[in-house]
Amino acid sequence: MRATYKRPHGVRHLLAAYDLSTDRLYGHVKARKGRTEFLAFCRYIRTLHPLDVRIAIVLDNFSPHLSTNKDTRVGDWAATNNVELAYTPFYGSWLNRPQLPSAPPPTPPRPAHPIEYETLTTTPHAA
Repeated sequence: MRATYKRPHGVRHLLAAYDLSTDRLYGHVKARKGRTEFLAFCRYIRTLHPLDVRIAIVLDNFSPHLSTNKDTRVGDWAATNNVELAYTPFYGSWLNRPQLPSAPPPTPPRPAHPIEYETLTTTPHAA
């Protein structure tokens, strides 16, 4: 199926968060994925932990995640609610945990003794 097929009923967007402390994946399906919907989802995530507990949210560089000169709602909300926003590098959205289920499985490392592995990976000689 082509990527440009017709969508007569529109599309839906998944806003997802992986909670490392409880090993749970939270998600909301929305018709839009703008800054307003993103902030509503962040407010929900914030309610899962007490306000005195600082939480960190890892985000890719999708524009609704960013604060701009014209729209500072995301940064203002984070500062007010004891939230740290950490952005992945450009082209690094694969580092974002909720996207991992759709990513290909990682290549398992070569089984080796730790010293042998360290030696092979740190020397310029061919293995």
